Amino acid sequence: MFALLGGSMSSASQRFITYALGREDREDIKKVFATSITLHIIIGIMVVFILEVVGGYFLYNHLEIPDGRLTAAFWTLQCSILAFYLNIISIPYNSLIIAHERMEAFAYLSILDGVLKLLSVYLLYIIHFDKLVVYSVAILVSSSLIRLLYTIYCKKQFEEAKRVKFGIEKRFFKEMAAFAGWNIWGSGSAVLRNQGVDIFMNMFFGVTVNAAKGLCNQVQNAVYQFVTNFQSAVNPQLTKSVAQHDLVRIHALIFQGSRFSFYLLMLLSVPLILHTQYVLSLWLVEIPDYTVHFIQWTMVYLLFDTQSRFLVTSIMATGEIRNYQIVVGGVKLLALPIIYVCFKLGLGPLAGIWVNVLLECVCLTLRLRYNNKLLKINIEHYIIEVFLRCWSVFVMAMFVSWLLMEVFPLHSLWTILISVFISTGTIYAMGMKGRERRFVSTKVIKAIAKIRR
Repeated sequence: MFALLGGSMSSASQRFITYALGREDREDIKKVFATSITLHIIIGIMVVFILEVVGGYFLYNHLEIPDGRLTAAFWTLQCSILAFYLNIISIPYNSLIIAHERMEAFAYLSILDGVLKLLSVYLLYIIHFDKLVVYSVAILVSSSLIRLLYTIYCKKQFEEAKRVKFGIEKRFFKEMAAFAGWNIWGSGSAVLRNQGVDIFMNMFFGVTVNAAKGLCNQVQNAVYQFVTNFQSAVNPQLTKSVAQHDLVRIHALIFQGSRFSFYLLMLLSVPLILHTQYVLSLWLVEIPDYTVHFIQWTMVYLLFDTQSRFLVTSIMATGEIRNYQIVVGGVKLLALPIIYVCFKLGLGPLAGIWVNVLLECVCLTLRLRYNNKLLKINIEHYIIEVFLRCWSVFVMAMFVSWLLMEVFPLHSLWTILISVFISTGTIYAMGMKGRERRFVSTKVIKAIAKIRR
C-alpha cells in the first residue's frame, strides 16, 4: 500500500518542489514545501484512521490467527500503522533533499535505514522476548530515527525547512492533489496488472508457477534498483530544465539519460540472461520450472522500460499528466484481458511476460508522442540515437559473449566476468559518441594516475 500511495505522493512533492527551485522563486518554494507537509499530515491521519478501523475489524473477525498470538498480532498492526504514518510525513523532507540534489546525504540516510533494518533482524537472535513484537517495535524505532534525521538535516541545510508555516496554499494544494490522484491511477494500473497476471497464473498453472514468478520479481526488484539510483540523480535536473523551458537541455538529458540508463542495466542483464541457471543455482537448491525463462524475458522487459523512464519524468515535470495517465494506464490494464485469453487458448505462462513486453513497446511509443506534443522532442531522432543505438549495442554484446562461451567453455564465473567486460567494451565502442568516449578516457586516465601515486 505504501509503495502505491507513498510513491505517487513522493512524485508529486518532488515535481512541485523541484519545479519551484528551477524557477528560483523562493516564496513559491516555501509555500510548496509547507503545503506538501500539511497535505501529507492530513492524508497520513486519514490513512491511520482507516487502517485502525478496517485493520482492527479484519484482525478480530476474519484473519486466521493462531491461539495465543492475537496480542502479538495487535501490536504488530499498531507498529506497522505508526511506521507507515512516519514514512508518509517524511516524504516532503525526502523530496526536498532530492530536489536540491544532495544525493550524498540521501545515500547516507538510505544506507543507515538499511543498516537499522538489518540490526532489527539481528535483535531476533539476542532478545528472548516475543520475536514478532520485537521486530515490529525495532522497525518502528528505525523509521522514527530516519524520519527525525531527515527533519534535522533539512532544517539545518534548507531555508524553506527552517521555519515552516503550516497551512495550505489553495493554488498548490489543488494542483498537487490532482497530480497525486492521476499518478495513483497510473501506478495503480501497473499494480493491478501485475497482481492480476499473478492471479491468472495461479488459476491456470498452479502455485509452482507462482513461486517461479515470485523469484523473478525478487530478481527484478534487485536489478532495477541498480539503475533507479542513477535516474534519481538526473530527474531533478530534468524537472528544473522543464521549469526554465530550456528545450535544448531537456532533450539532451532525455537522450543521454535514456541511453546511459539502458547501458547500466545492460551490464547486469547480459551476464544474467546468459547465465541465469548458474546464478540461480548459487541461490536456490531446487529451481522451479519456468524461473529461468521468466527472469530472462523480464530482463528484456526492464530494458524496454528503462528507456521510458526519462520520457515519463519529463511528462510529469510539465504537470500535464491527466490524459497521459488515462491512456497509458489503460494500455497497461489491457494486459489482463489479453493474457487471460492467451492462457485460455492454451499458451504457456511465458505468454504473460511476452504480452507485457509488447505493451511496454506501445507505452514507449505513446510516451514519445506525448513528449513530442509537450516538449517538441524529435521522435525520429530519438528512435535512431537512443532506441536503435541501444538495442544494437545489446544485441552485439549478447552475440559476442555467447560466441565466446561456445568457443571457450570456461567456468560460468569466468564467462560472467568476460561478458561484463565485453558489454563494457561494446558500450564504449558503439554506444558512446566521440566526446563521451573522450570524457570517459580522461576520467580513467586520471584515476589510474592517482592509483600509481
